[in-house]
Amino acid sequence: MLVELFFVPLQKTHKRGETPNMYILEGVLFPFEVFVENFNEGDKVYQVIKQINCKEIDKLNTCYNGPGRKGYDRQALFRALVLKKLMGLTTTKSLVKCLTYSPLLAYWCGFDIMKKTPSESVFSRFEKELTSLEMQKTLSDLCTSLASQVLSITGSEGEIVLDSTDIPARERPRKNSTTGAGFGHRTASAGETESFYGYKLHLSAVNTKHGPIPLAAKFAPANISDYEFAQDLMKESYSLHGKALGFAPRYYLMDAGYDAEYIYLQALKLHGQAIIKLNHRRKKGAYKDYISDGTPLCPGRNPMVYCGTEKKNLTNKFRCPIACGKQVECKGECRCGSSYGYVKRVSIKENPRMFCSPHRGSRTWKELYSQRTSIERLFSLLKGHLYMDRLTKRGIGKAFTDVMVCLITFLAATMVQISNEALKKAA
Repeated sequence: MLVELFFVPLQKTHKRGETPNMYILEGVLFPFEVFVENFNEGDKVYQVIKQINCKEIDKLNTCYNGPGRKGYDRQALFRALVLKKLMGLTTTKSLVKCLTYSPLLAYWCGFDIMKKTPSESVFSRFEKELTSLEMQKTLSDLCTSLASQVLSITGSEGEIVLDSTDIPARERPRKNSTTGAGFGHRTASAGETESFYGYKLHLSAVNTKHGPIPLAAKFAPANISDYEFAQDLMKESYSLHGKALGFAPRYYLMDAGYDAEYIYLQALKLHGQAIIKLNHRRKKGAYKDYISDGTPLCPGRNPMVYCGTEKKNLTNKFRCPIACGKQVECKGECRCGSSYGYVKRVSIKENPRMFCSPHRGSRTWKELYSQRTSIERLFSLLKGHLYMDRLTKRGIGKAFTDVMVCLITFLAATMVQISNEALKKAA
């Protein structure tokens, strides 16, 4: 046991004959040798905290060397925020208690265990410091660095998934919010009307054999559409993926909320292909010579058969359904005497929204699109285990900080888990 608890009377004035009736808890530390004996470098909590290189947080440390109390080490405070996520603590008050009653955890974070544990107000001021633009960029860079390290270990399936998730605000809903929160729909692409008040995390992740790994993130009020951040997320993911692995992603998987032509064009510019479910709202009847998945109709008004993509000129090839063995009604409208049948080629570049490689109606396309759900499982994990959707502070700046700490914790824990599994296999 590292801490003994005993009652100490408060130094409170009282009348003669009365005895003090208020007490506080105070911790007594054992000698440092106890920590050495109980120190276990194999502890996963310690491994995760050690994995995070937060030297850039030192920018917040004061350079003043004059008289007065010295501030707490900013790296230690940041590691404590990571510890808060790892331990499943939802409030700063519970974090302070955890550090007070477990000096070993405080030592792992980097605090001087011979000094008083930081109070709630210390953490509150520190979190406010993290809302500056400079520190927000520092947190983003730290997240990117960890993602690159994890990706270099896990490899990639070449599939980038984009999606957003709701983060409810910790305040009363207002039309003219001063904290950056807004009203939004949870799944606007599906036509649902359920709304919420708060923010949205727009995330891109790469599918690996170990699961989805976050690559790039944007945080914004809930009333901003998903597709407005798609291009930036795709570019950042493309850059990070290329630097870490040396090759570009092949596919960008998104739901119908991202069905905009410029997103398809962006994927082609990045030497990839957008795999997006068509959103037929406001576009019904726009394509009379195709069915809903982009398959062209033959002169007999029957869906043609997809026969692959010609990579050289980026065109999809379709053949006559009868020549491919399909049982359809045809009165010879194709007027084709060849046994190979009527052939039609469509250019993906001319209409990247309707046509893609592989073709939207093919089995390969459906298998690829089914991999999009990996990011939904990632969101579920971040919310269920790291409490990403349980904000305790007001304002978009503090909400951004909390979300970044969640992502950093997830990436560091993932790296530790993968490294431990590799060591077990090697043993």
